[in-house]
Amino acid sequence: MLKVAKFGGSSVANAEQFQKVKEIVLSDKSRSIIVTSASGKSDQNDSKLTDLLYLLYEHYKYGVDAEMIIDKISGKLSSIQKELNLSSKLMDEFSDYVESISSRTHLDEIVSRGEYFTAKLLSEYLSYYFVDAKDLIIFNYDLSLNYQAMEERLYKVLRDTPKIVVPGFYGSLPNGDIKIMDRGGSDITGSILANLSNASCYENWTDVSGILKADPRIINNPKQIDVITYDELRELSYMGASVLHEEAIFPVKEKNIPIQILNTNDPTNKGTTILNTVETERKQEITGIAGKKDFSIITIFKAHMSNERGTLLAALRVLDTYQLRVEHIPTGIDMFSLVIETKHLENSLYEVLGKLQEACNSDRIDVVHEISLIAVVSRFMKQKTGMSGRLFGSLGSKGINISLISQTSDESNIIVGVNNEDYDKTIQTIYHEFEGGVA
Repeated sequence: MLKVAKFGGSSVANAEQFQKVKEIVLSDKSRSIIVTSASGKSDQNDSKLTDLLYLLYEHYKYGVDAEMIIDKISGKLSSIQKELNLSSKLMDEFSDYVESISSRTHLDEIVSRGEYFTAKLLSEYLSYYFVDAKDLIIFNYDLSLNYQAMEERLYKVLRDTPKIVVPGFYGSLPNGDIKIMDRGGSDITGSILANLSNASCYENWTDVSGILKADPRIINNPKQIDVITYDELRELSYMGASVLHEEAIFPVKEKNIPIQILNTNDPTNKGTTILNTVETERKQEITGIAGKKDFSIITIFKAHMSNERGTLLAALRVLDTYQLRVEHIPTGIDMFSLVIETKHLENSLYEVLGKLQEACNSDRIDVVHEISLIAVVSRFMKQKTGMSGRLFGSLGSKGINISLISQTSDESNIIVGVNNEDYDKTIQTIYHEFEGGVA
């Protein structure tokens, strides 16, 4: 049995957190592949290593003196190294790396050094073998992953060294150049390695005890989700729940590998387990609530649209030209709406509206801004009559106007659009209706 354990930035923020990680890893011999993020913030006065490296890149790019940034990075690494009585070789390597940086050094290479040096420290502290992610996570030039090459390389590594530490967040292109992932990409690294190694479990260690049913900044002490499906988690992650990167779900789902979301600071808490299918008591009406603010709704009206073909396709082609992603498309007989994140329209709204008018030959186009989308995920909505009615009724009783409604065909997810100013109130009302407490 082999487990992959990924530790987030808060789990490796300082020497004390490193000690917790070591206790966790060594308490279970099956934890064979350890993935780490870059060292995070240990307190409000500290900085994330990744943030410092982005600043370092900007300083070199524009020829600004970077000595202060370098000192901060060096201080963060050396404090961990010294407190844990680790070798000073890593600090020598860091100094050599800084000497090699120039204005031509790529962003991806500089930023990836956060995970690289954190993993170097952790591997020495655990007495595990360090494997550079650029030698394991292989991208094709189209940025797809080369699973065959990765599987072959990991097999060779584990055959010789069964206990390894791998930096997250980056890999390499066919020419050897380093390629970083999106922020939170270490989750994806762990998921890929779990897939390649056919792990029995992928553990994701962070600073919260699993996934909560709602944002604790909005709901006081929300309930913890004990078990959730991959698809439910993806819905919640896509709509703003931030415990696990949404793209980390696919590699483990393909192999039906369970994910556990666990707390480095509370390792005995069972956290949240993510599975392909879940048998749950019917008293749990909803799985979770998540949302995002700041969407725009573009509604196109055209008489007799229902008798025509191609109007919606024409609109989507316009949006594709501007590389705009549509979140939802509510429709009516002679109208349809396009829901888009407002920030993507900031520099092109009126131009896009003009092109839509021309392409669709519409009678009228209306635009509404400052809309929030809130998703309610439930595996029982289809079987239990009246849940949608209760949801809408509870919002109506609080005077909350619903701008749009979207529901999946399997009724596992219902999304409501409300004004930004009603965002918190909407989540509180829905949570109170299905989970109790004060709205």
